[in-house]
Amino acid sequence: TLYPVLLKLEQEGAIASEWGASENNRKARFYRLTREGRKQLQAEARDWEQTAEIIGRFIELKAENSP
Repeated sequence: TLYPVLLKLEQEGAIASEWGASENNRKARFYRLTREGRKQLQAEARDWEQTAEIIGRFIELKAENSP
């Protein structure tokens, strides 16, 4: 489920949460990225872009070397 992941991210300091009222006046928990969470997200996005670029190069080379 999603809750264990949210709890882990909160414990790591990547997100913060607070209780409030939802649009239909029900008690709800609201989450937001912290400064540390933004840094972590940017680093992971850079890593993903590098990985995707490497995979793209591999696929191009494979296509060039196909009979």
